Order: sequence, then C-alpha cells, then structure tokens
Amino acid sequence: MGFATHLGPWLLGTVRNTTGTNVGTIENCGATVVSQTFKKNYTGQAASATTDTICVLPAGAQIVDIFIDTLVAFTGSTAANVSIGDGTTAALYWAATDVTTAGRAAISNAASKLGAWCGAASSASPNGVGIGATDVKVIATMTPTVAAVTAGTVQYTVVYVVADSSGLQFPASSAA
Repeated sequence: MGFATHLGPWLLGTVRNTTGTNVGTIENCGATVVSQTFKKNYTGQAASATTDTICVLPAGAQIVDIFIDTLVAFTGSTAANVSIGDGTTAALYWAATDVTTAGRAAISNAASKLGAWCGAASSASPNGVGIGATDVKVIATMTPTVAAVTAGTVQYTVVYVVADSSGLQFPASSAA
C-alpha cells in the first residue's frame, strides 16, 4: 500500500455549484479533514522543558481537534506537563496539562485556545480564518517536574481541515 500526495484541499459532495433553491440543487461540498501524528518516548528526559515539532500545518488550515494520548504512563517524575503552541506562544493551542497517567488527556481549553485553532483572532489570513497565510509549526513543550522521567511515551495527533495557499477556508479559486 502506498501514499498519494495531493497538493491543495479536497472538496467532497454531490453538488458543486448552486443551481436552484431546493436540496439537490444547492452546493453541498465541504473540505476534507486530515491529521498528522507524532509519537515521543520521553524516557530519560531530565526535569526540564524540552520542545518537539509535532507537525507542520499548511497555510490557512483550521485545527478541528488535538489528541494527547499517553501510551506509556510516566514514572520517575511527579508530573509531566505538556503544552502545545506554535513555537512563539508555548500554550497557544493547548494549556499546560499533566499527562503522567496512561490514557487520553481531556480537553479543558479556554475559549481563547479554541479560537486560536480556527484563527478567530487572526488577521494574518485574508479573512481571519485558519492559522494564517503561512505554514505553522505545531510544537509540544514537555516539562517533567522534580526528577528525570524513567518511563513515558506520548502520542500527539492534530486533526485539521486543509485550505489552499490563499488562507481561505473554502477558497473561491478552488470552487470554480
């Protein structure tokens, strides 16, 4: 089985252009949802912050969800706090959360964090939607406390909708 690369958003639906006012004649296409996953074994990490690029989002992408799964519970350190940001703001997308216990971290983000997922406060893209007009690194910052980690593995998954290079969520140039 191989992978195929498609540059640009995939729009799926049965009606591409609206030609009337009844269902079946009204455009119903939408952009597809994709994801990127990064797994990190933190065993041996000292009790200090470390950062990793967990993915790079294409210009104009809109984050739909972020999953933080602790696959191997942390031992050695009393807490393993992770935040997710863009390299400039450490917790732009996810506030610091202790992930020492195996399982999926519950999302407890404030509205401002969730707003950053869709670019609600952004003026970087043409209409303020999406992460901006350029690709963005998504960074996880892990900070164990008290002692070095003797075991601990985390898998990060960022789920997003792709937009095209104009930064628009459903660009007119792709709908023609």
